[in-house]
Amino acid sequence: MRKFFLIALLAAAAHAQNHLGTIVFPNSGTPEAQPAFLRGVLLLHNFAYPQAAEAFREAQKVDPKFALAYWGEAMTYNHPLWNQQDIEGGRRVVQEMIPLAASATPRERGYIEAVEALYGRGERQQRNEAYEAAMERLARAFPADVEAQTFWALSILGAREWHQRDERRSIRAAAILEDLLPSHPDHPGVLHYMIHAYDDPILAPLGLRAARRYANVASSAPHALHMPSHIFLQLGMWEETARSNQAAFALSKQWKQPDMHSLSWLEYADLQMHRYAEAKKLIDEATGRPKETMKVRYAVETGDWDSFTFDEPLGKTLQSIAGKRLDDAGKSLPQIESETDRLEATALLDAARGNLNDALHQAELAVAAEETLGVPSGPPENFKPAHELYGELLLQDGRTSDAIEQFNASLLRTPNRAASVADLARATAKVTAASSR
Repeated sequence: MRKFFLIALLAAAAHAQNHLGTIVFPNSGTPEAQPAFLRGVLLLHNFAYPQAAEAFREAQKVDPKFALAYWGEAMTYNHPLWNQQDIEGGRRVVQEMIPLAASATPRERGYIEAVEALYGRGERQQRNEAYEAAMERLARAFPADVEAQTFWALSILGAREWHQRDERRSIRAAAILEDLLPSHPDHPGVLHYMIHAYDDPILAPLGLRAARRYANVASSAPHALHMPSHIFLQLGMWEETARSNQAAFALSKQWKQPDMHSLSWLEYADLQMHRYAEAKKLIDEATGRPKETMKVRYAVETGDWDSFTFDEPLGKTLQSIAGKRLDDAGKSLPQIESETDRLEATALLDAARGNLNDALHQAELAVAAEETLGVPSGPPENFKPAHELYGELLLQDGRTSDAIEQFNASLLRTPNRAASVADLARATAKVTAASSR
């Protein structure tokens, strides 16, 4: 009993490692295993999953009977907000953990039961909901356990269907985190998950406190440097978005894991500020599929379709339309994977062929398809916001008032987006000029 009390005191001390944040996590592991375990939890909150797994395995080596060290490693195989899960990896570690559960405290067994539910039977959504329910039971049974409260909030966000914004879930999670923030302002999970909870244009102002603090609290984690831009982008704060992602990408290179996610967001922010030369240079650093996406985005935003060749159907189709090679565009268009991108490209091709009515119909379908995805959590997922494209085609058709309505709708979903702002100003100027005649 005395030994456990000493361990609990050591673990309960405010713990910050290498600017990853500060946590309190009492547990029954040996004192020697605490540094690695706590580092693992900090990295877990900062979504540095491979590094967290390594830290938890280090804690297991120091204390092979430390059940929560296995819990932690199992947690690294689930990336709830990225729609990624290595179920076999998670189940393997859970099987190693189960024999150790008997010596765990009742509170620790709550964590163990929750991760067992996460990797249990059933489809993924069913398991996500079972995990959320288990975390709620744990959090309510131990209301003073900040880690239980924080992981419960994350489980609520993680149980949302992929690509679906669920405002009720977002607010439920935010309410838990809001209660924790005043007394735990340096907790990386509280700050991180609060940003995710407020990641849409309407709620984003509530996330500014966390966004402005998180990068300083966890400045050693590349993802923590990127995360504030989720709020900045939703508010059209392009300079802040660029700075966040420039710092995140630079640190990710130091980690020997260049983060294409941050790089692509940096390009988008530069494009919104008309820093076209800077945006173009970033493409040289891109690799894999993100490079193609960045090339398409650069061409769409600048109108420069001559600087790059494209490897995938979307870029090939749009480049062919821009070059008036309409037959070539018609051949590659059906191969475009994304439904919304395909509908938008079809609208542009119809317009290029002089079939404006057909183009408007396709653009309207694209709007409907885009609306099913909710607001984007970052740069637009399709090559151009559908409302913006529809508005531009309506403007071509002389339906200026209808176009203005679409540009306003685009700006509600993507605030301060440069093209929508310019389109709206152009359309408004037409109305003003017509009324002054």
